[in-house]
Amino acid sequence: MRPWMSDVFNRVYAPDPTTRQDRLASPAWITNLDSLAGIAPALIITCELDRLRNEGVSYAHALDAVGALVEHHDVPGNDHGYNILDFGTRTQTEHIYDRIVDHVRHATSK
Repeated sequence: MRPWMSDVFNRVYAPDPTTRQDRLASPAWITNLDSLAGIAPALIITCELDRLRNEGVSYAHALDAVGALVEHHDVPGNDHGYNILDFGTRTQTEHIYDRIVDHVRHATSK
């Protein structure tokens, strides 16, 4: 994502700047990482070239610290939206979707 695009997405995603810090809008916002105990096990997917990658990695570390990280996968050489844009390959996208499906199946089969 280009730097100017992040401003556009922020304004569209959460027009009110105060809601951008809400746990539901940004679970990795600094203070939202303070109380993750009891959160559901998670699979975190980040992309190597994504401007949001560091936020996802921080969230993965925080989940790992409370025992809630199942897996963190970083999609190499790709940016945000690789699965719907022409950044990634179909095979790569299907591989990530398979991981997500496996995670959901495992989580819902208990």
